[in-house]
Amino acid sequence: MGGTVLISGGGIAGLTLAIELHNNGFDPVVIEREPALRREGYMMDFFGSGWDVAERMGLLERLRAIRYPIDVLQFVDDHGAAWLDVPIGRLRHALRGKYIYLRRQDLERVLAERASELGIEIRYGTSLHSLAGQSNGVRATFVGGRSEDFDLVIGADGVHSRVRSLVFGPEKQFARFLGLYVAGLHVPQDGYPLGHACKLFEETDRAAFLYPLDDKTMDATYIFRHDQRNYAGARTLTFLRAQYRGGGWISENVLRQHQPGEPLYFDSATQIVMPEWHRGRVALIGDACGCLTLLAGQGSHMAMAGAYVLARELKRHSDHADAFRAYQAFLKPHVDKRQRDAARFSGYFVPSPGSIRWLRHLTMRLLFSAAGLRTLMGFVGSRSVLTGHY
Repeated sequence: MGGTVLISGGGIAGLTLAIELHNNGFDPVVIEREPALRREGYMMDFFGSGWDVAERMGLLERLRAIRYPIDVLQFVDDHGAAWLDVPIGRLRHALRGKYIYLRRQDLERVLAERASELGIEIRYGTSLHSLAGQSNGVRATFVGGRSEDFDLVIGADGVHSRVRSLVFGPEKQFARFLGLYVAGLHVPQDGYPLGHACKLFEETDRAAFLYPLDDKTMDATYIFRHDQRNYAGARTLTFLRAQYRGGGWISENVLRQHQPGEPLYFDSATQIVMPEWHRGRVALIGDACGCLTLLAGQGSHMAMAGAYVLARELKRHSDHADAFRAYQAFLKPHVDKRQRDAARFSGYFVPSPGSIRWLRHLTMRLLFSAAGLRTLMGFVGSRSVLTGHY
């Protein structure tokens, strides 16, 4: 089949799908509510299914060209002294060289550049108001009143998906809150002693990851336990600072430097668990239907894999319903397993009040040893889900 496809969401899932649909004879249009590419986000490991899809898309060289001065992962104590060093080379070796550090916005930028080269239309600052099924398509009405007809609509618009709410109902019926929040911000280094290390500091109910971007700037990712569901206050930075009041090492001081109005990623660690990912001529991909959360370490990988599979199935089948069913039948078991694993792991992601420090340190040393890493990387998806199937 072919035809026009509206993709709501210009992130990793939506842009990957747009490129793959274009390459398979479709005419995709991407809408993104943000006025431009996002600046906020966090550093992530890139390997497994994401690596596989990027290689098939011919984007690996662009991604490998992105460099950050990170040679080692260090777990540090209250004084910033390392109690565990994990060379990045050890991680690469465990993944047979198929591993790089990326910021989420790096991957989005590379995908957006490729989409632009292909002439794919991306409409920034555009949001959906409503969707209405037609006899042979879907009428999309955008905020502002303009309407257009499309053969298919795909919701790639994240955990708080507008497409999902319009077609499947309120988010709360699909949300599984894991009791954690995640924040990502970008600040000056100002002499903080990072060197060429990604440093992880953790204490009861909270952790901070600090990554050097260059000699002057760094990214900080904060993960903390909190029992309030779906906090979305106007004073997010104030709320975040309150969670790290009295925090050890430099965790509290870094937050003081972040200025209100600067880009700040902030959200709960909430999975989206749905029995069906499609209805009529509308389907969902990525976090919109199967959010894993940061705890799984594979959200971007599975988003790219889902986009790749959906594009292939739409090309393979003459009926969109058959394509949607085949896409879900293949990918959903992989997503379900990773969601279950992440939910079980969530209680251990940051130390709890009952954590025994020496035992936690021993466990980390075993997990990040040369032998332990092979097992750990297998758990978090070192093997592409596409291998042997697509």
